[in-house]
Amino acid sequence: MIVLISVLYQGIRNLTQDYVISRLQHDADSLVAALHQNSEGLWSLPTERMSTVYNRVQSGHYYLVTVNTQTIRSRSLFDTDVELPGSAPDKNRCYPMDGPGGQRWMTCLQKLVKKGSTFTLWVAEDISPQEKALQGFMLFAVGAVIFTVIVLLLMQYHILQRGFSQLENAREAIRRMHLGKHDMFLDKLPIEISPLVDEIDRLLRQLSNRVQRSRNALGNLAHELKRPLQRYRSQLGALSIEQRIEGDAILQEINAIVERELKRARIVGVATPGRHTVIDDDLPHLVKIMQSLYPDKIIETNYAKNLVLPHDRDDILELLGNLLDNACKYAIRNISICVQRIDQGWQISIEDDGKGVTPNALKAISDRGVRLDENVHGHGLGLSICKDIVESYSGQMIFEAAKSGGLAAVVFFPDIEESYRYQCL
Repeated sequence: MIVLISVLYQGIRNLTQDYVISRLQHDADSLVAALHQNSEGLWSLPTERMSTVYNRVQSGHYYLVTVNTQTIRSRSLFDTDVELPGSAPDKNRCYPMDGPGGQRWMTCLQKLVKKGSTFTLWVAEDISPQEKALQGFMLFAVGAVIFTVIVLLLMQYHILQRGFSQLENAREAIRRMHLGKHDMFLDKLPIEISPLVDEIDRLLRQLSNRVQRSRNALGNLAHELKRPLQRYRSQLGALSIEQRIEGDAILQEINAIVERELKRARIVGVATPGRHTVIDDDLPHLVKIMQSLYPDKIIETNYAKNLVLPHDRDDILELLGNLLDNACKYAIRNISICVQRIDQGWQISIEDDGKGVTPNALKAISDRGVRLDENVHGHGLGLSICKDIVESYSGQMIFEAAKSGGLAAVVFFPDIEESYRYQCL
């Protein structure tokens, strides 16, 4: 638009100047025709044959004629001196120049011969009114263009906002999906993205079904292992004491693995890939399961209302389940869990009032990559799984002595953006 306005300004200006130059040429022809030589050989311009505009001082129309040593000036020039080029041009020459009183003159200078005498004819016209009118028009044009651009931008914004507002249904559907709600109808989506949304929904449901089938198969396998293990236990009586002790230790280890897998299936429940963790909905259910497993323990919870962790529900429930199971197993009576939003992330802390661990064992628990369920007696069942889950979100998990005397597990998850940036680096 700036280029177009510049071209328009220059075009109108050239057109105006060309029109003024054509008028000056007509005036020059009239002056040449009016030139009269008297009997004494002097040249003059009869007033009756001249336009009255040349008789008013600074009227905006001027002429100057020189022939030999004689100079004929228009009355409109009054006492204004005009500097002409040193030599008259062979052809008509037109150029702008500054005049008195802030005027802007367009002048034409030409050389001609009449009755054997050589004349230099100079005519001028004030074009400052035209230039002011042109400037006013261009200001109006610029204002009109700016106004039009603003109106077009507002119209474009309104059109885009109205078009993209239809995507709000998809955004709401994804938000409700993260919260585990599937009561959002997607039939009002634009037809351009409906196939994409349908495909994503189909893939999520298919993934959920596969995860659930795998978990059910694992649970069924654990149940099926119990019967042959019981039969094997009944056969231990026929063995020697040493063989019986070794076989019983193997059975206890296998039984612990089976119980752990069954407990994980109970903790997580229905598989929901991609769903966020709604603390109000998920934590009370987990606490209820733990209290049914450990009826003599008291679990206190502390979290803000409507708190949502933007992490996978299955991962968070498995993390909380293992930490709570560990705390309940070794607590005397009281366990506390606190989930809160802190600067640039979320923090989960679980404490128990058990006997705790020694400083050396506490240092071993905090070491990165240690398989705690194999190296530390007491606290540690499933903690290696917890460490893997926390590290998958670029988080941190530390262990310290609790205020109540037991063990405190503190987990920090950074914001999703910070976690993603860390993983990229």
